[in-house]
Formats: sequence, C-alpha cells, structure tokens
Amino acid sequence: MRVPLPVRAALRPLPDRWGVLPGLRATAAAAVVLGLAVAVSDPSVGGIAYLGVACAVSFVGSGGARSRTARVAGQAVGAAAGMALGALVPATAGWVVPTAAGVGFVAGALGRIGPASTGAALMAVVGVAYAQFDRLPVPWWEPVLAYLLGSTVVLAFALAESATLGRHDTRRAVAAVWDAAADLVLAPDEDSARHRLAEAWATAHEAVVGYRRRPAGRADWAGAREAAVEAARLAAVPTADLATRSELARRWRSAAMDARDQPSDDRPPRWRSVVRPALEPAALWSGARVGACVGVATCVALLLHSPAHAFWIPLTVAVVVRPEYGSVLVRSVHRLLGTVVGVAVVAGLLEMVSSPVAIAVVAALSLGSAAFGATRSYGVAVAGITGSALFSTALTSPAGFDPWARLVDTVVGCAVALVVGVLLWPRRGLHDQSGEFARATVALAEYAERPGRTTADAAYHRAHRWREQLGRDVTEPDPARAAADWLPVAHRLEHVVDLVSAEARPDVAHRLRARPGTAAEAGALLDLIAEMLHTR
Repeated sequence: MRVPLPVRAALRPLPDRWGVLPGLRATAAAAVVLGLAVAVSDPSVGGIAYLGVACAVSFVGSGGARSRTARVAGQAVGAAAGMALGALVPATAGWVVPTAAGVGFVAGALGRIGPASTGAALMAVVGVAYAQFDRLPVPWWEPVLAYLLGSTVVLAFALAESATLGRHDTRRAVAAVWDAAADLVLAPDEDSARHRLAEAWATAHEAVVGYRRRPAGRADWAGAREAAVEAARLAAVPTADLATRSELARRWRSAAMDARDQPSDDRPPRWRSVVRPALEPAALWSGARVGACVGVATCVALLLHSPAHAFWIPLTVAVVVRPEYGSVLVRSVHRLLGTVVGVAVVAGLLEMVSSPVAIAVVAALSLGSAAFGATRSYGVAVAGITGSALFSTALTSPAGFDPWARLVDTVVGCAVALVVGVLLWPRRGLHDQSGEFARATVALAEYAERPGRTTADAAYHRAHRWREQLGRDVTEPDPARAAADWLPVAHRLEHVVDLVSAEARPDVAHRLRARPGTAAEAGALLDLIAEMLHTR
C-alpha cells in the first residue's frame, strides 16, 4: 500500500537545527539526578526524580525565564497532582479505571489553553498511571517531592542558560516578525511568506505576552505588530510600487537588527481568559477522546500478567492521542520506530556495560540525545527517551528491568490509540471543520466591526491555528479527505484576514457570521467577501 504524501512528509526529519544546547542541558541534569540516585540508599526514589528530569526536558522549550518557568512548573504541578491522586485512590479496578478516564477527560480539555497547560494536562495523566502501577512502599508525598526535585534541576539549568546564552530569545522572536513582514511585502503573492509571518507572530506573541499579568510595554513588539498588519495590507491590496515596498522592507530589516540589540522591557501583561478555551466544544470533544483512550489503556494494563511497568501503556496513549501534538497515525509510527531502536540499543549496550556509574553516564547521554534530536524528529527523541528510561530502570530498579516488555507496552498503547482514538471514534477523531471555520470567521467579524490590536490578534491567531490543525489532520486516515478539502479554505481565510487589515469593513461582519456546511460553500463565501472588500 502506498503511503500518502502528507504522511511521508510528516515522517521526514524537520529542517530545524539540531538542539545542541538542549542536549547538553538534558545530559547535565540527568547526570546530576542519576548521580544522586546512585549515592542514596533508596534508588527507586532516585528513579522518580529522574522521571521528573526526563519530563521537564520535554517541556522546558526555549525562550525567556518566564515562559520556561511556566512550562516546567505547569508539567510539575500536573505530575504532582496526578501522582498524589493515583497514590490515594484505592488500587481496585472500580476506582483505578474511572480515575484514569476522568483525569484524561479533564486533561484533554485543559490542554487546549496553552503550552503550560498542555504539559500540566499530559503529566497529570502520566502521574496517575505511574502511581497506580508503580506504587512504592513510602508515603505518597515522597515520590511527589522526588519528581519536583528532578524538575527543579532542569529548570535551574534552563534559567542559567536563559540568563547567559539564551537571554536574547525574546528579542530574536520579535526581530523575526520584522523580517517576516519584510519578506511578505517583497513577495505578496507567496503563501509561504504569509505563513512565515503568521508563525513568527505567534512565537513572538507567546514570548512577549505569555505568562504575564499586564500588557507588555515593549516598543519593538508594538512596532513589529504594526509592521505585520501593514505587510498583510499590502499583500492583500498591492497598491504600492516595487520601490516603495523595497524601502519598507529595508526599514523593517533595519528594525529587526535593532530589535535583536536593544534591551528588553519586560513589564507583565494582563491575565488572559484561561477558562474559555477549555470549555469550547472542540476542547470538550478532545477531552472525551483522551479520557476514553486512557480508560481503555488502563483496563488493558490491569489485564496484563506483569503490570510492574504497565504505566507505559497509558503514557503512550496520552502522548500519541493528544491533538495539539500532531497526527495520531504519524506519532504512533514515530513512537514505534523510536522504541524499537531504543530497546535494541539498550539491549546491546547492557551486554558491555554493567557498573552503576557507567549505566548512569549512558542514561544521561541517551536523554541528551533525545533533546538533541527532538527539534528534527519525534522518532529520534523517542529513541533517546526510551533508551534513557530503560537505562535508569536498570540502575534504580534492576529487579523489574525488562526492555522488551517496554516495547510490547508501546505496541499495545499505540494500538489502543489508533483503534479507540481513530478507527472507532466519530469522524476518526478529526475536528468539525465547519465549526472551526465558523469560530475563526466570528473572530474575523469582530475584527471587522471593531478594529484594534486585541481583535486583530484574535483573528490572526484563530486563522493561523486552524490552518496548522488542518496540516495535522490531513495526515490522519480519512476516506472523506475532509481536511484536504478544507485546507485551501484556510489559506483563503488568511488572505481575507489580510484584506480586513487593509481596510476595516463592518458591512461584511454579518456575512462572516454565517456557517457554511461544506468546504465549497465556505470557499464561495470567502470569495464573495474578498470581492466586497476589494470594492471601494
């Protein structure tokens, strides 16, 4: 059977740079914690601290100190709450399965809020599973403290990096908006230039606005936003001649250089609504899907003869089925291939390595390789994480070490995710594209009625996020090809957002609030609105 082109493209390595600094940071944090695990008398607690390192490494990301702290703290709080709940719930199927499914439902909905909540939601599911299947003969709070210790070590290294090598991340993010605006104004007909501007804006918006209380007072960010809107206007209605556009591009590239050099003005912005995204129909639908998959995975884990490490089954399901992480099919393939490689490498190396110190070193290097390759391929990251987890298990819990059982658990978890979350789930787990279109056009209607920074941000964010989501959905198995049919509509919607930026027209708002049922009807509606906006 021929693999569809979008799936093949999603399986290829990304063009990003290798994560050299994240790899070094992960290796150092793992070495510290595993070194302590070798030194203490209870290595099982050291293994939980290492779990905190491995998970924090996956979520810490890049950016300034504020965003990194929010992401690490989010996943740590989620894991701690999940581990506490899992340890306190009675170890019977009547309690374990509903608890896992309920946490999965809440986590699936909350994960739609943002990066920090996504980590918290995922780790709540993992924490519950870990406590349910790996109950330790210690008070429930000791594993929680051990996990928090591991996460704190990662955060300490990340903050040190932000204060030195990574201190310019926010400036670079803002500068990228100026550069992308210059690219678009020089190539107004290229969709790729418009997409780069949308992605740069989203990254800079998180870096400047995210995780703060009050509006940010950065002059360079305000100017970059205005440049983005002006570039969108000129791309939608290219009235300026080449010389004028070239002069704008030159000025914006100069502003990008200045943005990289000038000091930050990090005043905290307002609280944004954190409840509304989690209560949207798409979020509740996602929560029901995650909850059902985790509940089935927990049932399967309870039926295994040796569930000592069966938490890997719900862990696999929680990671694979999360919609914001990508296609279930693509991530399942990546996870299976990465696990096979990781298990094979561990089995081979353990034939040559036996001392605790050597195993700790190899485990730290394995986690570093996961962070090093995560920016290029999820499969490479899985291979490193699997190898590191198995080495740490061999070090901290040698009696329960069985690398091939981890491979079986991964196969079972991926099978549950694909069968329950895709094949048996309504619409194969794909989004209601007409509903997503309607929510994006409502945001655009509010922008047309009340032009301003807030409404512009909402309109661009909705359109950009929907196009990204369609890019993930198009790789899922869908005989109806709904995502492929709606993807051109998403491209046209971004063009219409640019037209509204060019000239606010409240008279088109009522048309934008319509809800077409098909991609063809939605495309026709956008064509009509584009024609109205071109009519002066």
